[in-house]
Amino acid sequence: MATNFATGVPDFKVVDIDPEYVAQALSLYIERGSKRTGVSLDEISVSVDALPGAKDSVTLTWLIGHGMKLFDAIVWLSAGSPSTHPLVVDNTLTEDTITPLSLIADSVFYVFFFLLTQARYPVVGSNPPKVANFLTNVMGFKDDQDKYIKRICSFDAEKFDPSWVKYVKFNNLGQEALSRFGLGVAGYRLFGPFKTYPPGHKLTAELQNAYDFARKVATSEPTWDIHPVTRSPVVLTKRGNLNKNLGNLIKEVFTDDQINEMVNSKMLYAVPMKEPTHRNYMTWTPEDDISGNSKIFRDLN
Repeated sequence: MATNFATGVPDFKVVDIDPEYVAQALSLYIERGSKRTGVSLDEISVSVDALPGAKDSVTLTWLIGHGMKLFDAIVWLSAGSPSTHPLVVDNTLTEDTITPLSLIADSVFYVFFFLLTQARYPVVGSNPPKVANFLTNVMGFKDDQDKYIKRICSFDAEKFDPSWVKYVKFNNLGQEALSRFGLGVAGYRLFGPFKTYPPGHKLTAELQNAYDFARKVATSEPTWDIHPVTRSPVVLTKRGNLNKNLGNLIKEVFTDDQINEMVNSKMLYAVPMKEPTHRNYMTWTPEDDISGNSKIFRDLN
């Protein structure tokens, strides 16, 4: 017959976590770590030519008028004008060295153009990509790319969330700019051939479906769901990598002569490279289920 005895409480020197609690505790860290945008106050310049007086209202206009760079000022004001990073006087800032508002406006438009049409900020450093003829020849912006971004930003611009571009109103923009934007925005270049060219030869049913889908997107109003800066994750889920699939589809449905003509007319940057692992287009259905309703030029309708 067994004898009852006291076992005590063993200490295994091991801690078991509560997974739900841990998830709650780590969520904010995961959210922060998942984002490539976000500017540290330590990265901005808080220099101005003079400290504000008692009667001064420290607005965005006041800050850039006194020498603070535009994006830096936005970050500082967004942080609530923190006392941990007070404004400091820089005696090198004078009326002659502070960037005029007109040049700041030029630079902001320049940056906006890059984000809307190329889904990136202007490049700082050597060997930058070529600038669009519209900016240099029509708008007269002939300086290097980095000059425009450095006028308004002292930190790495990539950390300044580019999705602000989505909320800009178009109805008061100059006609030259509106006409250029009407020619195409980022995310749509490889759809362009399907808007202009018929298939170069007889297509299988799968390729015809894919061609019809690409043409529907190409002939629809551009949306923020497709624009790379704000692209919906649903696009990748439903259709795969658009650029690589469209590049493959172009090579399958158009002739070499058609493709070379597209390149020569600058409809395409270059002949698409074959991407063997991207075959989603062979299962594409004709309906446009990715554009959504967030039209880029909604305020012009």
